[in-house]
Amino acid sequence: MMHDHIDNLKQIAGESNAFDHQDDIHPFLEDWRGQVKGTTPLILFPLDTKHVQRIVQYCNENDIKIVSQGGNTSLCGANVPHSSEQNIEIVVNTSKMNRVIEVDPFNRSMIVESGCILQNIQNTAQDHDLLFPLSLSAEGSCQIGGNISTNAGGVNVLKYGMARDQVMGIEVVLPDGSIFSDLKSLRKDNTGYDLKQLFIGAEGTLGVITKVSLKLASSPINEITSMVSLNNIGDVIALLEQAKKKFGDNVTAFEFISQSCLVAIRDFLGHIKLPLGCDQSWQIIFEVINHDEDSLLDFLEAQVNTGIICDGLVAKNEKERNDFWLIRHSISEAEKASGRGVHHDISLPIRKIPEFLDKTIPAMDDIGGASTVYTFGHLGDGNLHFTKRQPDDMNGDDFMNFSEKINAVVHENAESLGGSFSAEHGIGSKLKNDLLKYSDPIKIELMKKIKTSLDPKNTMNPNKLID
Repeated sequence: MMHDHIDNLKQIAGESNAFDHQDDIHPFLEDWRGQVKGTTPLILFPLDTKHVQRIVQYCNENDIKIVSQGGNTSLCGANVPHSSEQNIEIVVNTSKMNRVIEVDPFNRSMIVESGCILQNIQNTAQDHDLLFPLSLSAEGSCQIGGNISTNAGGVNVLKYGMARDQVMGIEVVLPDGSIFSDLKSLRKDNTGYDLKQLFIGAEGTLGVITKVSLKLASSPINEITSMVSLNNIGDVIALLEQAKKKFGDNVTAFEFISQSCLVAIRDFLGHIKLPLGCDQSWQIIFEVINHDEDSLLDFLEAQVNTGIICDGLVAKNEKERNDFWLIRHSISEAEKASGRGVHHDISLPIRKIPEFLDKTIPAMDDIGGASTVYTFGHLGDGNLHFTKRQPDDMNGDDFMNFSEKINAVVHENAESLGGSFSAEHGIGSKLKNDLLKYSDPIKIELMKKIKTSLDPKNTMNPNKLID
């Protein structure tokens, strides 16, 4: 029976838009870190919304489950299928649905298919002297449908908000194959429930996003990027406070990097230059728009004089700016090269970050042994990426046996300080138990009612987020 379904689905999608050989399928069966692995007999690459609709209708009628997949950069397993003889799960990958349908410079909006790569959307906006501000390390390969499905964050949340804040309209193929289309590019549309919000951050559990209408912003008059080094986390937070006082909403990014991350880049990615070395405990990359360079230089000089900043540089051109950001965007790769790790994506009230670090790092060492901790992320919005690496004298598999206890102490400490165990990476299969543990029971009940109402057969991304 499975073979018949595979043949029928291949016929719907077209032979050239289907993979059913394991050698072809294998790269699509794990999350970016390779920690969550799965199985599927079939990956389909639909060409348009109608294609998706026919696939979904067939799957819904024949009790076949669907895992939506875009650029395959998920970090929580939401993109990974877990098929079996009893429960077939296929992958619907939207990478061939990559057209820019419309750009409206007057309205400052863009309508695109869900398979468009984020960087291509940024470039298209730039071609029209506009800005699409969503920006993250995987922007060269991640797709906008996945960004919207996971409500991605990135480096510009401080000024522009999450992916959710960039969406004006949406088109989704629902679990029964019907199409919800609300692609109006309007900033005001007060006509009842804002249904598009149901699908943003739903991780593919309520339907397959096929098109989105995106909000564009004005390109900044100018953009100044600085990289500075500091001795302690208290000074880092003091610098953020002073930058906000001086430049207000024109601070677009404020990224912090621990010394351990810089050392990992030095040791494992030797081709990347570290212009400030790695002697201080922290380095910051922050950007200011619509101010002249002299005002930033005066600000930095004042912070050096007060002892907050140890050293600093201002990018003189676009190449230097890109070199600064390459350091930030290479941290995950350096982490991955350094060995096994237990990864966290948490958010905290900014003033609570020093307390969290002081409490949590020793607690993790008590559980899994002393080892390097990588801390980096979006300090401007309180989002920490926080990884405990395996000890040098411990086998990676043995270390991962401590992961559940390490996760528990990290998440418990974050929640107890008024934070969240998941800031921007989502829930997937990895954090389902934590969602139940830390959420208001009424929230869980409402989420289950929504899921059951829209997807009574549990066709869409089963065993992820909420069942």
